[in-house]
Amino acid sequence: AALLSPKSTAGVAKTACFVVGCAYPVYRTFKALERRRFLFDNSREGALTYWSVFGCLNMAEAASEPFFQWFPWYFHCKLGLLIWLQSRNGAEKMYREFLRPLLRKHEESVDEALGYLDREVGGSVSEAETEVGKLVAFAGAASRAVKDAITHFLSNAS
Repeated sequence: AALLSPKSTAGVAKTACFVVGCAYPVYRTFKALERRRFLFDNSREGALTYWSVFGCLNMAEAASEPFFQWFPWYFHCKLGLLIWLQSRNGAEKMYREFLRPLLRKHEESVDEALGYLDREVGGSVSEAETEVGKLVAFAGAASRAVKDAITHFLSNAS
């Protein structure tokens, strides 16, 4: 009985959620992008639909994570939901009935907010990318210099 308690199987269920929710869909997406037949839904549209729904569910989960800690069967239920989403119509049904109407309703305001972020943050990100590139180049040069110094020291010590 203890073997099947939610506390003792939560780790297994959490790992299964990762495999079923992320690892397996990554491979299905690869097959869809490469246009190779794989099991049932290997369309790009099916992959995009799944990842859209999965992303929204993960955002909701992150926002309400403290609540789920009180629910011992949470990962078991999540695993069932992830399996259902990957069934022939699970993600499509969630997208069509919930996500699509929600996003369409708020599309204009989301586009405005993303445009603002792109304008205001985009320049700073570009500057940061340049600085990170300089830092990486410096670290590479420093690493080579240290390696050369150690090699020189060891060859002179022998």
